[in-house]
Amino acid sequence: MKLKLASAVLGCALLAGAGVYVYQHNSKAGDFQGSSLPFSWQNANLYFVITDRFKNGDPSNDNSYGRPSKDSAGYTAGTFHGGDFKGLTSNLDYLRSLGINAIWVSSPVEQSHGWVGGGPMGMYQYYAYHGYYGLDFTSIDANLGTVEDFRTFVNEAHKRGIRVLIDVVMNHSGYATLKDMCDFKLGKTVHGEDPCKEWTPNVNMGESFHNKPIYEGLDSSWDRWWGKDWILFGGYGEPCGADDGLDKCLAYLPDFKNTNPNGKKVTIPTFLQEKWSKPNDKYDVKAAIPYRSGSMSVAQFQAHWLSSWVEEFGIDGYRCDTVKYVSKETWKLLKEYSVKALEKWRQKHKGKDPAASWTDPFYMTGELWAFNTDPEDKSGYNKDAGFDSLIDFYFNPDGVNLNTCITPDQSDWEHYGKLYGRKEGKVALGNLTYISSHDTSLCRKKDMIKTAYNFVLLPGSVQIYYGDETSRVNDMGGGIDLEQGIRSDMNFPEDVDKQSSWASKVATLSTEYSKDPVLAMWQKVGQFRLRNIAVGAGFQEKLPDNSYCRHYKDATKGVDNAVVIHVGDTNSVQVGKCFTDGTVLQDANSGKSVTVKDGKVDLEVKKIALLEIKR
Repeated sequence: MKLKLASAVLGCALLAGAGVYVYQHNSKAGDFQGSSLPFSWQNANLYFVITDRFKNGDPSNDNSYGRPSKDSAGYTAGTFHGGDFKGLTSNLDYLRSLGINAIWVSSPVEQSHGWVGGGPMGMYQYYAYHGYYGLDFTSIDANLGTVEDFRTFVNEAHKRGIRVLIDVVMNHSGYATLKDMCDFKLGKTVHGEDPCKEWTPNVNMGESFHNKPIYEGLDSSWDRWWGKDWILFGGYGEPCGADDGLDKCLAYLPDFKNTNPNGKKVTIPTFLQEKWSKPNDKYDVKAAIPYRSGSMSVAQFQAHWLSSWVEEFGIDGYRCDTVKYVSKETWKLLKEYSVKALEKWRQKHKGKDPAASWTDPFYMTGELWAFNTDPEDKSGYNKDAGFDSLIDFYFNPDGVNLNTCITPDQSDWEHYGKLYGRKEGKVALGNLTYISSHDTSLCRKKDMIKTAYNFVLLPGSVQIYYGDETSRVNDMGGGIDLEQGIRSDMNFPEDVDKQSSWASKVATLSTEYSKDPVLAMWQKVGQFRLRNIAVGAGFQEKLPDNSYCRHYKDATKGVDNAVVIHVGDTNSVQVGKCFTDGTVLQDANSGKSVTVKDGKVDLEVKKIALLEIKR
């Protein structure tokens, strides 16, 4: 997350009037071919989705907490659009067709109920659809569904071999909003009016939605909120500002005092005590309930609350937000609690969930702005903070509103292969590389077919931002705010009804792809990566004539996997350093089978060949 107070959201164009996909699934765990394929986080093909902007599976939850579908100015730019866990679940087969083996979803925790000003001019009301304004870290946000909806999503993802990551925010809570003031009896308005009364800016007086009518001066009623022991907040008479740092506020967001995990012990804030006095099984995370009382440091409470999601649902990892604004000691504590929580979940669900038998470790990746990924971990984010990887910003740097992405090419394959593809074993600190982001821009090059295979075939782990594969457009935030247009509603392919057939044979050489040639290429290279752990995690060796051999071997797991990737037009591919004569290979691009003879295969290649052992 790269927050600005004036950040806005996009206009809603897709969901209104759209038919709702009804999720019907009667499959058993073993029905999905490839659900037990060898897995490594270094070969992750990860899909990042802002849940609210993906698919509306349950319209009945669209206006939870009184959040409107249109704000009081008539805009949908900053409102929740209806996407939810049921919508995600209904499209897991679609994700499987892309060869996805991990999914990162925006934070599912309950968010601030109200709005802040959105857009540079404050034209509209901006709600926490993105998951970065946390209110109750022990409850599901009702706009996204229920506890059981989320559990179903995680279970069904696991059945397909898809690991689940949630976005984690430890740096800050959400802003104070009028709706929260009303719901939890906090503070007062500027003019001493009832905060439950709807407020609309008087444009004739020069007001906008940036003129949030909340009086944040010293007032005892604000002690009902997080309180001075929990957060830095202007209403507590403390300098908050908008500076980045461990003990400062980011974009005026209330900053948690969690730098020292062994610091001052605190008790539960009053508003949460009162909220939790009325349990709600529909939304409460059961594993977190023991940590709704007691006395601990802020960091300890947070680590317990967040790791409870792992214990309750079997979450496989985190994408951690604003990493450099939280101490390494606090991140390390979260990692320790979460590792124990995952082991506890796996023990409890042995024989009940296929993920309970997985042995891959709990995974933590982080957003660290301006960080140049260092596999040797000279910055200590692996050793001192527990991170397994950090997000790699090279191909789409901080270029908000602009298509600033760099399309990877073969020189990047060679560079990343040297960084992460090592014979001697895994690196200390891995990478997660992307070409589009919710914080920068959408990478939409003229040749998205070439972009697809150059990106998805990169050594190391990769992150597809929802709609990369369908060329989802920046909708200009409904014409209001270009920046938030990068979070537009998902544009599903016309033949999405074929998703079950697309996903049915991804462990083999599937011939079922979308009729859209761009999406079909994303599916081909993604499934190739899914079947072959060597693509992302293997040692790479350059072969003659623009070909590459990648080889991954793990004797402890009985894995010995090799592929050859050739780029460019040719009639023959040298494969002798990767495959012995007589080996029968299949080309995942063309679907053709060939036999290795004299260290090569005779194959007519157009643009790219993806050679693997025939299955």
